[in-house]
Amino acid sequence: MKTLEFALRRGVQRSLVGLVLLGTLLAASWNASAEGSLDRILHDKKVRVGWIASPPQMMKDPASGKLEGYYVEAIREIFKEIDVEPEFIETNFASFVAALQSDQIDLCIASTFVTIKRAAVVDFTRPILYLAYSAVVRKNEKRFAKLEDFNRAGIKIAVLLGGSSQDYVRKNFPKAEIVALNTTNQTAPFIEVASGRVDVGINDAWSAKRFAANQPSVRDMFATSPYNVQPTAWTVRKGNYELLNFLNAAIETLLVSGRFEQLATSYDPSGRYKEVVTLAPFAAK
Repeated sequence: MKTLEFALRRGVQRSLVGLVLLGTLLAASWNASAEGSLDRILHDKKVRVGWIASPPQMMKDPASGKLEGYYVEAIREIFKEIDVEPEFIETNFASFVAALQSDQIDLCIASTFVTIKRAAVVDFTRPILYLAYSAVVRKNEKRFAKLEDFNRAGIKIAVLLGGSSQDYVRKNFPKAEIVALNTTNQTAPFIEVASGRVDVGINDAWSAKRFAANQPSVRDMFATSPYNVQPTAWTVRKGNYELLNFLNAAIETLLVSGRFEQLATSYDPSGRYKEVVTLAPFAAK
């Protein structure tokens, strides 16, 4: 009886040790997968880059189908330095986090607002630029003179599904009705205004200005004073520190050298801002 009890006890102990070892191996494997993607990228000479149509950083030429924009040019320039070819995979604001988490893409170069909620599920690079919002309404609209006027029952506000503007409207205009559009077209909220289906369209100030300039039936309410300026950045999978550190070093190099601005000079800067770096002599007396 004692022999049987001893054997059973030893069996349980061995099983527990085996489970601990298995857990350790799985954890090590997960960490290697999360942090080792830069090694794979360097080995395969290929990086999977998620992108979301958002001019002027990323856009596809309707005639040629060529992907262009200064974020596209920047990422090509960065990876050319290490002899890696970007493979661009289109996504949207509602699904890019899932694409990162499921390892469908290595990074996403969408100009993503840095928010506390998103920081819990992805890792952000250092901010690249700061982006502001504006709002488009019909030209003859008399009900709205300031932001607070949007917070009324019966007012329909169009935003992009999964975009940070959706959270902004939910928090600041709770009385209004949100119309969330599942599309990558950054002007879609403004098209809804022009068509008369909603009262207000909210998205980034650059897109608002461009749309209003080409659509005489609407106006850009905050063309000269964009609001809610926030940092925007690229994203990687949570815990992918090797790739994150590499991208941060590359972004810093392009920003400090002025190369990022050179890539963006042909585009209207409305509603987009940079953080000014002031350099002083090192160890100056």
